[in-house]
Amino acid sequence: MRYLFLTLLLSLPVHSLAEDEEDWGEPTTAFDAPAGQDQYADPWEGFNRKTFAFNELMDKYGLKPVAKGYRKVTPQWMDDTITRFYENLRDFRSGLNSVLQWRWNHVGQNWGRFAVNSTLGIGGLFDVASKVSLRKHNTDLGLTFARWGVPEGPYLVLPFFGPSTGRDAAAILPEDFMRLRHYIDHDLTRHSFTAVYVVDLRADLLDLERNIVGDRYTFLRNAYLQRRRFETGDMPSLRFPDIEQRDSEMEQEYEDW
Repeated sequence: MRYLFLTLLLSLPVHSLAEDEEDWGEPTTAFDAPAGQDQYADPWEGFNRKTFAFNELMDKYGLKPVAKGYRKVTPQWMDDTITRFYENLRDFRSGLNSVLQWRWNHVGQNWGRFAVNSTLGIGGLFDVASKVSLRKHNTDLGLTFARWGVPEGPYLVLPFFGPSTGRDAAAILPEDFMRLRHYIDHDLTRHSFTAVYVVDLRADLLDLERNIVGDRYTFLRNAYLQRRRFETGDMPSLRFPDIEQRDSEMEQEYEDW
């Protein structure tokens, strides 16, 4: 992707800001789920590990130093504001996918959030919608395909994009038409818009990656598949009772307490 090459170029002046010590976790202990390894079948592991190594190299010497530099020079309030701006655009995209999934309650919530935050929240810079009880329902075209019955397919690591599956990979190109960047004609504006999003997202993940233990490839593969299967309901233990109803009941119990 051209915008990631742009971030690599941007990393040159701030590379010296990167920490000298490694914070990638110990590479000796594999991450195994309680249910066992069979549920994480990886028929393309040889290819995936090579692509993973390439992505890690690009991240280590390119995107990660940029993210660290971004965090050092960006006040927390500004970082949060930028994140909210892009999350507001995601609400609109989630609403489109909710239409395709025939989940009209989610459509109303997501597009309601987008309308409120785009107006009262000044283009999404402030999250007013959450204060008026409009819940966020993140979804994407990969989850739409899952609801339509498209099989998950084998686990796949894509250059620059990272963890995916056959189903999620097939959704990348068509979902790009749901993104604002696709409709920005000015090249510099489009690349800058996308680069800021990528760097802001990577900066938000800096703290989370300290939780990675053992073999990074195995950990990230299993975590990715767990999360996607949770979101699609493909994991039987997560299908019933309805996840959202359960979360709502837990929130109510907490408020009552």
